[in-house]
Amino acid sequence: MPNPKAPNEVDVTVGRNVRRIRNMLGMSQEMLAMKLGLTFQQVQKYEKGTNRISASKLVAMSHALDCSIGQFFTDVEASTTTVPVPNVSSAALKLAGQFDKIASPSQRDAVFKLVASLARHDATHSALAEE
Repeated sequence: MPNPKAPNEVDVTVGRNVRRIRNMLGMSQEMLAMKLGLTFQQVQKYEKGTNRISASKLVAMSHALDCSIGQFFTDVEASTTTVPVPNVSSAALKLAGQFDKIASPSQRDAVFKLVASLARHDATHSALAEE
């Protein structure tokens, strides 16, 4: 029977990824804690997987570390009943948040067409550059 006090494997992996991203940025636990309004001890517990990170804290951490939420779940084994989390850049998340604020359906459609056109343009030029 599993130990109910033992950290969950997913929590440990997410915590390890938080630590990896924080270290890549050269940020201390104290600095991350300050940005989140926590103690560095709480950040330690999150990074060890001892304490689970709530959804709202994951969002706050993604902002503090300037990364996507999906990056926290790198190496987490997804079951067949879950939807895979795409690796979305923080810029894409910011764009999506602003896009949702556009009230006019015609303006939303125009922005969508513009972004799709730019993406096709870049893809075409990338393909030509490789030839």
